Amino acid sequence: MDNNYTIENSTKLAHDLTKLTISDSHRLITLDMKDLYVNIPITETTDIARTQLLKHNNKNITEQICTILEMILQQNYFEFQEQIY
Repeated sequence: MDNNYTIENSTKLAHDLTKLTISDSHRLITLDMKDLYVNIPITETTDIARTQLLKHNNKNITEQICTILEMILQQNYFEFQEQIY
């Protein structure tokens, strides 16, 4: 089954990005997950990220990024050999 939200490699990503029309209200976030860190304290992590992000971004952008970060950290599962971990 194809997943529209993953990319094969950086060359394919660069090619696909050239076809996008991006307005000022869009945000692009890329994630390259090598390891899953199941013991990350989610609240502390997002608090630290929020503090750092606010130094360089407005509150709206910071909250959007932190919402995505929380979602990623809370939905930390994968499938291997037909077994969900």
